Amino acid sequence: MTTFSLYRPVPTSKTERPARQSSNRISMRQAQNMIEALAFAREIGTPLNAHATIHWVGTDAGDDPDGRRFAKVRDGFDKWLKRHGIPGGLTAIWVRERLSGGTAEVVHCHMLFHLAHPFLRGGKRLQVVRALERLIDRHGEGDYADYTLKLTFPRNPNGIYLVKGGGPEVWRRFGVPRSWRGGPRISIFGKRSGTTQSIGPAARQQRHARQQD
Repeated sequence: MTTFSLYRPVPTSKTERPARQSSNRISMRQAQNMIEALAFAREIGTPLNAHATIHWVGTDAGDDPDGRRFAKVRDGFDKWLKRHGIPGGLTAIWVRERLSGGTAEVVHCHMLFHLAHPFLRGGKRLQVVRALERLIDRHGEGDYADYTLKLTFPRNPNGIYLVKGGGPEVWRRFGVPRSWRGGPRISIFGKRSGTTQSIGPAARQQRHARQQD
């Protein structure tokens, strides 16, 4: 298994894109975007009620240093949900994290997303787990560890856990518990956090503009 502590894509030709910028913390703007998207999801009837954590160290790929594997998992899961009767597909906020020290230096991901009522229990829930496992196995070049995917269903998800990677200003603004603030963080290349388009800034602005007409 190959793991990485840091990653920087190196261009091999003049036409290849330069290395993506890195960041050490979630910015206030990114944190605000996720929290507002979560509230908006609840407002439009698609509350974010499921939390998936993916530890890429549990795959044969060993890491997801630029976020491309996670992006492919999200895209595949969006298509899977649409095939199974969810017209809007994936509605989610997400974040990539990398803490300093040991295997934690490998990127792991959190995704808080909406699951329609039929998928919250029994055989339908198992279908969701298996769909995510297949996607992680495919894009992680094999999945050998039980801890690679963790799927939970928080009682009152408020998104605060996903903004714990911010700095002191973010922690104060959103009341991140001290036990979640953690230690030193090291650089992540590529996009650190985001939302699906269905609950992103443009969708929120369009709905609020319609309400004011």
